[in-house]
Amino acid sequence: MHKQDGYSVKRPYLLILWIELALIVCVAGGSAYVSIAEMTHPLAPFLGFVPIALFLLIYLSVTKNWRTFYFGSLRSLTAKQWAEYLPLLLILILLVVGNRGFQDQPVSFFVYMLLSQLLLVGFVEETLFRGIILRALIQRGKAVAVGVSSILFGVTHALQALGGQSLEDTMLQIAYAFILGFVLALLVVKNKAILPSILFHGLHNFINFTGNAPSTHVYDFLVIAILIAQLMWLLRPDRNKVAILA
Repeated sequence: MHKQDGYSVKRPYLLILWIELALIVCVAGGSAYVSIAEMTHPLAPFLGFVPIALFLLIYLSVTKNWRTFYFGSLRSLTAKQWAEYLPLLLILILLVVGNRGFQDQPVSFFVYMLLSQLLLVGFVEETLFRGIILRALIQRGKAVAVGVSSILFGVTHALQALGGQSLEDTMLQIAYAFILGFVLALLVVKNKAILPSILFHGLHNFINFTGNAPSTHVYDFLVIAILIAQLMWLLRPDRNKVAILA
């Protein structure tokens, strides 16, 4: 049994298996239902995230485990900690530029997309991968927790990326998902805050879903380069502090 601040997980890998299965079943089931029902509402593609989001809200509220999974006040972050998220802000700006702005859609479309990506996809995926899974494994060591949660995040998105696109596009998405998973996990472990990750995740998806199709992969490579640089910065030796993955 692994304990920290009253939280314990007897079989963390079994928990992870159930989480992955639930995510796959709900998302795939939601997609199948939307396809069969021929739903065209902007929120339709994300219907599968609704039951998971509701379950997480009820679970976290009833058990009062919000802080256990790094849901703390943003006001507790220092200016130095906020500075560590600046590369993510730069990535969001690059995405807007690379997508050549936004699609010509009614305001309601953007509202639906923003809410779905922040309150459904961003909340669910960050809570599962950077909250519950990361927290369940933390007693096995930060390196294990960050590594396993990031690999699972990458694998899950790699499966979604397979099919209907070129090999180059698929490889880029897989590499991006793996590296982004490591960066976000490191930031959560270091700053004990998951809300910035949810905000970035939601805005990142919002920009991608509402932007125009990029005409080049140049910006994709720039984003990956920024993430690699940030990853190296977060893992750098610090003579005054304990290593982030110690």
